[in-house]
Amino acid sequence: MISRSSKILSVGVLLGLLLNLPAVAQDVEAYGIFGGFNFPFTVDQGLQRDPRFYGKFTIRATPVGFSYGYDRVGHGILFTPNYTQVGQKFVIKNTTGGEVGTRDVQMNYISLPVSLKLHVNDMSFFRMSIVAAVAPSLLIAGQETLTINTPSGATKIKYPNGISVPTTPGYEIVYDGVFVPRLNKEVYVPKSKFNAFQLFGSVGLRSDFDLNDDWSINFDGRANFGIFDTRKSAYLSELKNPSGPADVNGNPGAPDLYGPRREIFLSVSFGIARIIQIKHAYKPKVTTHAENFKADNPKPRSTSGVHGGMTKQKGGGKKKKK
Repeated sequence: MISRSSKILSVGVLLGLLLNLPAVAQDVEAYGIFGGFNFPFTVDQGLQRDPRFYGKFTIRATPVGFSYGYDRVGHGILFTPNYTQVGQKFVIKNTTGGEVGTRDVQMNYISLPVSLKLHVNDMSFFRMSIVAAVAPSLLIAGQETLTINTPSGATKIKYPNGISVPTTPGYEIVYDGVFVPRLNKEVYVPKSKFNAFQLFGSVGLRSDFDLNDDWSINFDGRANFGIFDTRKSAYLSELKNPSGPADVNGNPGAPDLYGPRREIFLSVSFGIARIIQIKHAYKPKVTTHAENFKADNPKPRSTSGVHGGMTKQKGGGKKKKK
């Protein structure tokens, strides 16, 4: 039987040979399509201080995107316009800690990432790259919704001081909380409260594997960071200076506790690309040592005829006497 150490050694040797395969200098131009998914995190200091909400693991889709790339030896550029969905879901808890609903932060963008690729390796068929990008993005759809789905109908939730209690039917303030009616994706923060423009920065890794001279497949993984707060300054002023419907103590309230917010997400995508052209770099002719020796030491010409030397006759006949 092959020992475990022998197997590890064999794998190490194989990887070493793969990483040291000779690179062939070439330029590769390609365009394609891709899709994937995101793991979003809505980092909001106000929601973190609100006892009603707790972050929930969320997956969003990047349904479709297009790519154009140009790779040279050592580096490349990549343009990947796409439709992407970000925003985290939060669990809503009642006064006893039970999960009674969901707050859903939804942000859908048309994003235009422009990336710089720094190749870790430059094999003729495989490129691994470190990627850094900026992505101007336009908000297509955005809102925050509340869903309360308790079997008994109303549930009791603790509202922090300074948070407005809705005056619509079904809400009732009691000494230790607020009774809240059943809700089904009720819009709590509409699109009009969000900025239309966002700028994301990202870093990550990308691999391109050329199947042949016409097609390649790729894998891309990145960490993405929103530069600006997604909400408009006028809405942030409402949160900083409560002046809305009363809170549980009868004082002017605001929709949420104020705190800076940033959208962060991890993105993973898979794609296929059509190679437009491959330009191979000029490869100079290699001259061997033997060829150099022959060039420096030419073969001498025969001088047998000049000095009267004998030459071998064809047919092996004897020389005739005069």
